[in-house]
Amino acid sequence: MKICWFKDSKIGHEKQVHAILDNLALTQDLHIEERYINNPFWLELFLYLLKIKPKQNSIPDIIIGAGSKTTIPMLRYKIDSKTKVISVMKPQFFESKFDLIVAPRHDYEVVPDNVFKYIGSVARVNINPELEDIGLIVVGGINKHFDFDEDYLISQINFVISLFSGINWIVFNSRRTPKSFNERIEKNTSIEKFIDVTKNFEPLNDYLSKAKFKFVTPDSVNMIFESLSSSGETYLFDMHAPRENKITKLIDEVKKNKYAGYLEEKNLENTEINTMSLNKPNTLHDTFREVEKVVYEIEKRFKE
Repeated sequence: MKICWFKDSKIGHEKQVHAILDNLALTQDLHIEERYINNPFWLELFLYLLKIKPKQNSIPDIIIGAGSKTTIPMLRYKIDSKTKVISVMKPQFFESKFDLIVAPRHDYEVVPDNVFKYIGSVARVNINPELEDIGLIVVGGINKHFDFDEDYLISQINFVISLFSGINWIVFNSRRTPKSFNERIEKNTSIEKFIDVTKNFEPLNDYLSKAKFKFVTPDSVNMIFESLSSSGETYLFDMHAPRENKITKLIDEVKKNKYAGYLEEKNLENTEINTMSLNKPNTLHDTFREVEKVVYEIEKRFKE
């Protein structure tokens, strides 16, 4: 099966497509051509409207990509009706032109025939029966969904570390994490290791697949579902949401259904004292396997 993968150089987008192709490769012999987006959006749109097709050496069976930058290039690359174009995540334009859109279910209330919905985000499944005494803390940063309160987050990290003795705590930040927080995390917490992704490269998956406990800030949706797709317990830090939107509703659903545990601040009755509590996840929930559902749908729809 010939695959043309359009990439926008965003790690979160590429990891989702990578997970799908890895899973698809379990049953199909894949030949993958990778293409990066170089042209600005206006030029791609102009060429698409004029029906100017790019040069290509062969006709792929599937064109796939994630992210708004890939939308027009993928559609422009299709020159044969047998080629199927798949968007991972909801495209911003020309939805009806795609043969299949696989998207988070919070993106669609009314579901068109060419859409398949999954929960959260697509992630590689990591099952490991021999977990190690590792606690993983993954911190996002400034975002439009939750307030990033550095003092409150540091206090939660210290609270978590105090609860679990004998656990080696490793912190990963993100490119959105403020520098001020990066400076504080090593000084104000007793963590074993801090991995600053802006300076060092250590694969998060190396730790994700063997950590007993994983604590993630709720703004990091992709990371939450990568964690839920791996062995071990997942927990969410407490962050205030100034307004309700589809992301905050998704996080509320994760907590309500106890897919993940979560930290929660409460007032002691008849006092002004705040206490922190840890709500456990339902350990009877299976590890998330959304990527397997997506691949099954692709094979079902486009079976030769």
